[in-house]
Amino acid sequence: MISTKAARTPAVKWRAFNTHLEPAGWGVGGSGETVLFGGSFRHTLDTAGRFIMPKRFRSLLGEDFWITKGLGCLCVFTKEYVDKTLTAEIEGLGGALQSLLNPDILRLTRHYFSNMQPGKADTQSRVQLTPEHRKYAGIEEEVVIRGCGSYIELWSPAALEQYEAENDRVEDIFASAAALLPPAGAKAPGVSNAGVPSAGSA
Repeated sequence: MISTKAARTPAVKWRAFNTHLEPAGWGVGGSGETVLFGGSFRHTLDTAGRFIMPKRFRSLLGEDFWITKGLGCLCVFTKEYVDKTLTAEIEGLGGALQSLLNPDILRLTRHYFSNMQPGKADTQSRVQLTPEHRKYAGIEEEVVIRGCGSYIELWSPAALEQYEAENDRVEDIFASAAALLPPAGAKAPGVSNAGVPSAGSA
């Protein structure tokens, strides 16, 4: 019997976005709608290395999905997200020759695609993790399942606690936001000072 426990992080509500409102890069669900994964759950693995995928995630993932290595954790992607977003993003980093010769592109390609395994929930909503994936993420008896917008992360509780201790300080979040936001006074491409798209940007 797989036991389930609520994580200390409170679950947040998710909703499907209409296509014309979706932020660039959000995931696409199994039925074709754009989706937002949110919330955290802590589940126990059974002796076969299976855990119960939360109900709120199952319908959004679709019948078949992908599981691969993330950064210190595992990532779960919808098939549509891999086909339409992840693959396009990595291929967009360079041309065909660069994809074969550029070590940075190769590193990303190998990390995400060479370690990718198909995932599928059984009739009891259990998802199997391979021994290789469990070893990489340090997942043994329990797994934390976290919605991350366009995808899902699977963490070892110990690894997640260490990550949050090192990266979840308020000053760290401010630093990340400052690094990603454009400089003060800079305009987004194709937007005038009044916030109206400039000519030719449509």
